[in-house]
Amino acid sequence: MTHCIEQDSLNRRRSIYALGNTRSVPDTCLFDTLKDCLLNCPTPFNAQTARLVLLLNKYHTDFWNLVLAKVLDAAPANKKDGVRQKINSFAQGWGTILYFEDTDALAKLQKDFPLYQQNMRDWTLEANGILEYMIWQALAENEIGASLQHYNELIEDTLKKWLELPDNWKIIAQMPFGSIEKAPAEKTFLPTESRLKIFR
Repeated sequence: MTHCIEQDSLNRRRSIYALGNTRSVPDTCLFDTLKDCLLNCPTPFNAQTARLVLLLNKYHTDFWNLVLAKVLDAAPANKKDGVRQKINSFAQGWGTILYFEDTDALAKLQKDFPLYQQNMRDWTLEANGILEYMIWQALAENEIGASLQHYNELIEDTLKKWLELPDNWKIIAQMPFGSIEKAPAEKTFLPTESRLKIFR
């Protein structure tokens, strides 16, 4: 199948769970990528409510040890081995990106634009999702594997105390990343005819 719009780069972005610690670019390139994505991600009324934390080296490992302890406490006995295997695979990676929303910035946005107050939460979450995708795509372009995880409520309070993060930062997602140690499984798709309607 041919396409008039280049999409090979889109196809490279997959959820990668078998991660390694082999560096393919310098850490400084990661810093620059995160800054560029933050600056260029579209946000409602240019509110820029997203916040990021990058964990590398011991911080990355300690984070997944924290997640493991919290999840093991909450998981039923017959699920603990699977939980341990999954979370340890994230810890084997190179680093982790934590995604947050600044709730104070959201509250200000709702106050400044009362007509859209009920919509603002959805819109800022959509913007955070775009940021997640931008960063994920940039990692994939450099052959860096990643996935998106959500251990939010289990870890948020302990995480904020540990890293001394502001109380008004609400955690949205976690993105472990690293070298791709195993290709993802073949992906299945629903027929596009049931998901896309075109009127012309």
